Amino acid sequence: MSLDKVLDGLNPSQREVVNARQHCVAVAVPGAGKTATIAAKAAFLLSDPSVTVGAVTFSKDAAVELRDRILALAGAGVRKRLIAGTFHSLAFKQLGKGPGNQRDIVHDGVRFAIVAQILQDGGFEMDVEDAISAIERMKLQLTDPSLGTVESQLFHAYQGALARNGKIDFQDMLRLAVRGMESGDIDPYPVTHLLVDEYQDCDGLQSRWTALHGQAGSTVTVVGDDDQSIYGFRSALGYRGMQAFTAEFEATSIVLGKNYRSHSEILAAADRVIRNNPDRILKELVSHRGPGGKIEFVRQDDEFKEAVAAIEVLGPVLRAGGTAAVLARTNRILDPLEAVCRSHGVKYHRAAGRSILDRPEAGLMGDLLELIQGCKATGVDALLGFAGIGAAELDLIHRHSRMPGARGAVPKKDLTDAGVAESTVSKYREFQKRFTEWQTLCERDYFSLVLDGVREWMLRYASDDKAKRAVSTAYEVLTRLSGPFSERLKFLRQRNNEPADDALVLTTMHASKGREWSAVVVIRAEETIVPDEASTESEERRLFYVAMTRARDALWISTAKKNPTSRFVLEMGIS
Repeated sequence: MSLDKVLDGLNPSQREVVNARQHCVAVAVPGAGKTATIAAKAAFLLSDPSVTVGAVTFSKDAAVELRDRILALAGAGVRKRLIAGTFHSLAFKQLGKGPGNQRDIVHDGVRFAIVAQILQDGGFEMDVEDAISAIERMKLQLTDPSLGTVESQLFHAYQGALARNGKIDFQDMLRLAVRGMESGDIDPYPVTHLLVDEYQDCDGLQSRWTALHGQAGSTVTVVGDDDQSIYGFRSALGYRGMQAFTAEFEATSIVLGKNYRSHSEILAAADRVIRNNPDRILKELVSHRGPGGKIEFVRQDDEFKEAVAAIEVLGPVLRAGGTAAVLARTNRILDPLEAVCRSHGVKYHRAAGRSILDRPEAGLMGDLLELIQGCKATGVDALLGFAGIGAAELDLIHRHSRMPGARGAVPKKDLTDAGVAESTVSKYREFQKRFTEWQTLCERDYFSLVLDGVREWMLRYASDDKAKRAVSTAYEVLTRLSGPFSERLKFLRQRNNEPADDALVLTTMHASKGREWSAVVVIRAEETIVPDEASTESEERRLFYVAMTRARDALWISTAKKNPTSRFVLEMGIS
């Protein structure tokens, strides 16, 4: 395709961005075709043999896609004049050019071990994950924190451990590259034009890296949407960052306000929500597709009825060849959806976070039910281990008792005389007694009573909230099925959680950013869930706005009546 035809395919605002030869801020609303605009601009710039272009994105996949789209338009001959990558990959390459810079990157497992050792040696009362998060926050600053706090002591101990091992971590890449450019030890990339995507997600170091290239002579175009800034917890600057760039470089601001994704009914409701945020760049949200969409708010009695309703409205979309997704504020909220998908045999893909049914507790429940039904003969040790009985005592029990499956209890004295602790004997005998009761109930086809008993027993020994959720979700799947446990377990274990064009996507609002589907259901739109009290109202409203604008043709917002309806639903004006 000729570049003239590419330009003809752009709307006036997109062409204005492509033709701008000064610093520019392109404010791109959801579905505005920003990637196509960036690729077109890069291709036009590279048609001049004297021009070099740098293109920066936040993910490796996005960088590869953008590079390929640019080369498809400009031709493979411009490859040597195009640099495309993520902030961190480009910074990492810069470090190889600076004096004395280390390039061995520590991986997450080693980093975890280093921090754990520092906490133990220093007597710090802090969880390893919390300690890593604290270190990452401090690394957003160019200068090392001065000593005086527990966190700063941790930081210096960690950096010292990295230095002794000749390593840097992921956060150090950008930090050291910016330091090097500011000191003159590292040169900015010698590009005539720099294009930065998703600029609203930049933190202080990323925005500084961008600014240093602008100060070194690159003409910078940043593309982003302050209304889609949803990573405040990662220190994304959002509106403040975009305004600061505009002010520093006297950049031209161009709004890409035409949405090519959603029908006007969906966009109008989303616009009514986001306009309640005070600090934002004003923009008009226009649907290229016009009217014809569907948006509806529904209340359900509980989260399982909500899950069934979501599947019922999205099923016809998938069968008709469309795409569909269920979005939730957190991955945990998707557990009932997965339970219903499994019990109904619905093909789905849990795209954000691990399936709760992949936890070992769900597998142990299946093993126990197979033992009870008699279609499995091994696995008791794992269940007793789950109940807290150690390997040494299990060995003693094996040698002096009949394991579950044999009728009749073993005298308590036989086990205590063998050296098994009384508390362990009580726990084992109680399990043996219940196991026998479950077998009798199973033989009489009282499957629901067995399930209730197994769930209660496993919840007693579940070690944490995730373990309890795994037990409860497996229980919910199995209670919604019928027949012997062996048949039900086929549904629990079926591999229908795979990415596919015709699979129902279950994902979080955060992970939905950058994606779109024919139809979307947003679940649990309730106060205390969205907005989440741990975040700011403005950011939560932006997150809800992002979720709404993933839908092309149909959008359902629902609640499970556990909490009051979210204020954002009221702002939509459709309830």
